Amino acid sequence: MGEAGIFSPLSSLEQLRAWVEANLQLKLPPKGICPGHCSPLEYLRSAYFDQVDLVVWAPRGGGKTRMGAAATLLDLLHKPPCSVRILGGSLDQSLRMWDHLYPDLARLAEASIEGRSLARRIQLDNGSSAAVLTQSQRAVRGLHVQKMRCDEVELFHPAVWEATQLVTRSIGTEDGRRIAGVIEAISTLHRPWGLMQKIIDAAEKNGTRILKWCLIDVLARCPSEQPCAGCGLADECHGVAHERCDGFFEIDDAIAMKRRVSRETWEAEMLCRRPAVHDAVFPAFSQAVHVRERLDGSFADSEATLWLGIDFGFTAPFVCLWIRSYPDQTAHVVDEYVQARQTLRHHIQAIETRGWAKPHIVACDPAGRGKNDQTGKSNVQLLRNAGYTVRSRASHICDGLELIRTALDPALGRPRLYIHPQCRNLIMALVAYHYSQGGGETPEKDGQHDHLIDALRYFYIVRQGGGPARGGKPY
Repeated sequence: MGEAGIFSPLSSLEQLRAWVEANLQLKLPPKGICPGHCSPLEYLRSAYFDQVDLVVWAPRGGGKTRMGAAATLLDLLHKPPCSVRILGGSLDQSLRMWDHLYPDLARLAEASIEGRSLARRIQLDNGSSAAVLTQSQRAVRGLHVQKMRCDEVELFHPAVWEATQLVTRSIGTEDGRRIAGVIEAISTLHRPWGLMQKIIDAAEKNGTRILKWCLIDVLARCPSEQPCAGCGLADECHGVAHERCDGFFEIDDAIAMKRRVSRETWEAEMLCRRPAVHDAVFPAFSQAVHVRERLDGSFADSEATLWLGIDFGFTAPFVCLWIRSYPDQTAHVVDEYVQARQTLRHHIQAIETRGWAKPHIVACDPAGRGKNDQTGKSNVQLLRNAGYTVRSRASHICDGLELIRTALDPALGRPRLYIHPQCRNLIMALVAYHYSQGGGETPEKDGQHDHLIDALRYFYIVRQGGGPARGGKPY
């Protein structure tokens, strides 16, 4: 393709695919293979034509960094005077995208590079520019650019990601075009409590588009003579590589990688099915198993004891869980209330207008027995004055967590803990509550998920009954 063609804006997906194949030697499948997935080509199409915020969830080695470099190249050449910044989870990650971008730019448009190229910044004679940023608030604050391409956001510091949200600006050009201010979050999803999971959750709520592909979506075509029987990818492929796959990830490489890692790592980082749960407090929790609107059992709801599990808080959220406890010790959490910065009197009023019958028992934090310096009354006293039967029992965090784990996945019999789908905060807490990477027996207190788990474990500790725990500091 001639120089004029290199700089000529594209008007269709077919032109985009042909441009990428001719100039970057990238062969991209036209469509995704797995249900709900797309091809990396769809990312390039959306980045080029739609110019909207995007979240990209893709596997390791699945071309996401290469696609980010290709999208940046197209921005620089076809949308002057576009300003792009590349921000990786680390400087090394940022430079990986740059190491794709700069050789392509020097090969295709060397004469357009103004002056001497700096190590991490480049300016073109059409007014476009690109640069690599370090992972710091100082590097981000004060920027005004059109495209912010964030690679491996799972590794970002949350404060840097927050600062990044304010740096993009749309601009108009002399010929009447508009270059939109856009942020792209590109990453593998490693952990259910990590930043990428939070970005995905926020995207689902506010309508930001999420593009997802996995290893199978970019797998190379399998030779027709290659038998499926005995193939290391048979469980994932089911024969589609013979007919539908047309990507760049070599099959032998995929099989070699699969042999080296655990199933959990393979499914999280290559198949993009779910984040890894090796540091999760409740790895057995499964939304498919434990989230139920109704229970299939031999007991009617009228035979259940209605409990409230409460964790007190003011700056931290006050949490209340409505829990039906059945004669066989099965528990069904049917409702939740989470609210910060309100008095207990306000919370009691909210509980009583929720529409549930008066609970039989309230299980709460033993610290609730302490008197408030201003009112002279304890939280437990206020609940009892409102007509509630309140119980608490000192225990260790690990004791209550083990009771929850046992209910989720008992050694014998079916699970004995279920959550109603309307309890979204508790469901997320059961997924995301985790131990710190430094180890230890006590989970990380993140100020969000721990309070919901505390309310649930108070219910289990009190229902189990018995005297206070002995030895060590009770919680």
